[in-house]
Amino acid sequence: MKRRSWALLVAGDQHGEAPATGSPDLVIAADGGLDAARRWRLRVDAVVGDLDSASEAALNWAKRCDATVDAHPADKDATDLELAMASVLGQVEAVHVLLPAGGRLDQAMASLAVLASPRWAALEVTATVGEAHVTVVRGLRRLRGEVGEVVSLLAVGGPALVASTSGLLFPLVEEALSPTSGRGTSNVIVAAPPTVDVVEGVLLAIRPGIDPD
Repeated sequence: MKRRSWALLVAGDQHGEAPATGSPDLVIAADGGLDAARRWRLRVDAVVGDLDSASEAALNWAKRCDATVDAHPADKDATDLELAMASVLGQVEAVHVLLPAGGRLDQAMASLAVLASPRWAALEVTATVGEAHVTVVRGLRRLRGEVGEVVSLLAVGGPALVASTSGLLFPLVEEALSPTSGRGTSNVIVAAPPTVDVVEGVLLAIRPGIDPD
């Protein structure tokens, strides 16, 4: 089977141990994510954003490593995450985003909404937020996860019509999930890998990294 090309996107400065990142074809740092990438000794291909958060030491390191520096003005209409996502379009088939845990609630919510944007519909998009793992679901998607893990299915940007699911304790069949309802929260994986088939709209499948109650 042909290997899918993918990019790793580090968004925002983050601390703690380096995540297991595998072997991405591209590594992109969104502004302050450059400091995290440097701390984790990742090979960065490009840094994107207004660069108001990246340290001078990290920027100098990126330049020594021949990374492309794509600087934008501070007064812009897109977040650094959006600019970084746009930069990988047409280069890879999938992107995994490392988002910082904690911090400002508004920025966290905006980042998750950005991941579900139709602008990236051609990409398979996943993300890690602390212990949580997020998968953007359009069409039929096979989810990662182990039996017993909690997974929530949350509609974003409007209702999402789920044709069917498999491998979940509470199956959904021909059901419309509303972005203002908690109907899809706190499901449990009973057979791996679970699948979700979304025929209209988009979902975030979130494994929060906790055991079921």
